[in-house]
Amino acid sequence: MSTILARHCAVEVLFVLAAVVLSAVACSNDTSDAQLEAAERARATAVARQDMAAYSQLAAEDLRVIDHRGAVVTQDDRIDAIESGEARITRRSEGAVSVRRYGDVALVMGQSVWQSEGRENHDYFTRIWLWRANQWRLVGGHYTDITPQMTANPPGFKLPDNAVPTLPIAGTPPAQDAMEQVRRAVTDQHRAYWSKEPDRYGEYAGPDVLRIAENGVRTREELIAGMRGNARLPAPPSDQLDVQVRIYGNVALTGWLDQGTDLLGRPTPNRFTVVFVRRDPGWQMVHIQSTGVKDR
Repeated sequence: MSTILARHCAVEVLFVLAAVVLSAVACSNDTSDAQLEAAERARATAVARQDMAAYSQLAAEDLRVIDHRGAVVTQDDRIDAIESGEARITRRSEGAVSVRRYGDVALVMGQSVWQSEGRENHDYFTRIWLWRANQWRLVGGHYTDITPQMTANPPGFKLPDNAVPTLPIAGTPPAQDAMEQVRRAVTDQHRAYWSKEPDRYGEYAGPDVLRIAENGVRTREELIAGMRGNARLPAPPSDQLDVQVRIYGNVALTGWLDQGTDLLGRPTPNRFTVVFVRRDPGWQMVHIQSTGVKDR
């Protein structure tokens, strides 16, 4: 089967729907590319075979996944689901994936179809892998339910019209206060958005950022244009609760519960996963994904 892998030397994101898997790009001699393909295959095999030991070798102890209902899933949760067979019986089928590499972190992104109680469901997923000690470990994931959009006629999940190239990150190690820097960036970009300050927000939104939500994948330009045209802004910012930050060199994996309200004042909780990278201007977002929290 054919494959797609976007990396430093082939820096574009491709979105296609077909039954394909990963393989290494021809332009790279980095064995980590081929091993990422192997890790993705091993993960799928472990789930299919209910092999908890194999999955444990791939999933980091601090694994944090946001599922399609906005719930936080840990390594133990995933292993329990694999042991019980719950993870296997959904019969998940994934289309083509794209991979974005930032240093030792790889984002595997794509769409999938799966079954639940006789109903067809769709989601947009991101799996986040970390290259350490010559192996890939799964450190994060995020699944956004797009079933209403994909089952509409015509489908309402929008993808970028053109490929979005990834850009380089800093080559020097981060400062000792990197954790504090990232936490400030998490807070400040949020306030800039709600204050409707596109220039200030643009300092945090990298030129290669992709914003993934229930209505589609948006680029930096689309994200800022949407902010400019949002009649509800400026407004008091929503609350950022349970903020999590993990630093992997010049890449930071962050997440939080966004507690806002709709026009009628009803709570609209959303779980966010945001990847920051360090560049000369500071820490910039390159991946934003959210999922509305739903009742079980």
